[in-house]
Amino acid sequence: MTTLPERHDMVRTGFTETGAEEWQCPTCGRRMLMRWPPHFETLVLETGDAAAVHGGAKGGALLHGVDVTQVPGVPDDEQQWLRDNGIDWDGLAS
Repeated sequence: MTTLPERHDMVRTGFTETGAEEWQCPTCGRRMLMRWPPHFETLVLETGDAAAVHGGAKGGALLHGVDVTQVPGVPDDEQQWLRDNGIDWDGLAS
């Protein structure tokens, strides 16, 4: 029988001086910083339970189990940012 990963709800705990939101999981201690689009970025500060599915809610919207899809035609400056941060968006890195 297949078991589903445990689900943890994260809570926004504050903001950094740069405007990023700080989120924490009260169940396992996972902590992360998040910036919303158009300059989406996440930085995990404390891993917590890496096997758990983490989600949260903001402004009436609930987020769980996000799927990321590639959008064609990402501008060159954003492509460079992705490469500089170790993200091979187009699968073309050598």
